[in-house]
Amino acid sequence: MARKRVKVPVYTEEEKAADTRETPAQAEGTEESPAAETAETPTAEAEVVEEQAQESEAPATEEVDVAALLEEVKMLKEQLEAARAEAAEYKDRYLRAVAEMDNMRKRLEKRYADEAEQEKKRFLRSLLPLVDNLEMVLKHSDSDAEVLRQGVAMIVQELMRTLEREGVRPIKSVGERFDPFVHEAVEVVETDEYPLDTVVEEVQKGYTYKQDLLRPARVRVAGKASS
Repeated sequence: MARKRVKVPVYTEEEKAADTRETPAQAEGTEESPAAETAETPTAEAEVVEEQAQESEAPATEEVDVAALLEEVKMLKEQLEAARAEAAEYKDRYLRAVAEMDNMRKRLEKRYADEAEQEKKRFLRSLLPLVDNLEMVLKHSDSDAEVLRQGVAMIVQELMRTLEREGVRPIKSVGERFDPFVHEAVEVVETDEYPLDTVVEEVQKGYTYKQDLLRPARVRVAGKASS
């Protein structure tokens, strides 16, 4: 800030002595003389000079460091580019992972479908001997009835063995206590030969598959005999 120059009057010793003398009018409290006003002027001007000196001593506005700002901008740009590159890499990894998961799902679906198809073929092959035996029984159907009955019984036994190999088991019913989880009552029979709620006859055989109910057994249950 430019300093404003103020001209300060300089007085000699005689002038200062003359200014300090009071006139008779001043002593009596009359109007002050121009000399008195002149005595006060140097003090006011000195205060103005002091204020301007204080203003000049105030800290000047700091200059902007352009080079530092440019360096900071450059650093921020580099960080931004690095962040963009990292985000692009993560996106690429994500897309690769999604594609890999989709391919794995398709491979598993194909694998399970192939295994199911192979299992179905294996089960059908196990039934072919039964078909052969049935054809043989039909071929000799004109023979003795007992021979025909024995042939059918053998086919049933072989079929049961095939089912058991697959995990199918018959439900034991006659003589057992009625179990609503595996039995389906079709009739209540009044009898004294069996205890109450005991299965007395099996109308249709029931089966389980690997501990799960495949079909409930339809049975007749003993009830209280009328007196």
